[in-house]
Amino acid sequence: MKVKSMRIPEDIDKAIGYVARVEKIENTHSLRKLARMGFESYVAREYKTGKITLREAAELLNLTLSETTDLLSDVGVKGNIHAADVMKSIASSINLR
Repeated sequence: MKVKSMRIPEDIDKAIGYVARVEKIENTHSLRKLARMGFESYVAREYKTGKITLREAAELLNLTLSETTDLLSDVGVKGNIHAADVMKSIASSINLR
């Protein structure tokens, strides 16, 4: 694990302390937890808007495809593939044969 030094705004420091108190964990663990949750949220938003694929999201999060699908579902992100895309893909695969 790498060590990083950074300035933390007062409101974020209070949030770290709050999570640490509520969950009865150290501030450092609270910060790591919040950072991970923030990154998961960022990746979910990128996936939802179609900027990255499910595979890319899984790689960024260091999760399996199934775990990534579960995480996205838990935060309310549905797949970013629409019926028209599926139909186009089926049509092009039929034309290739």
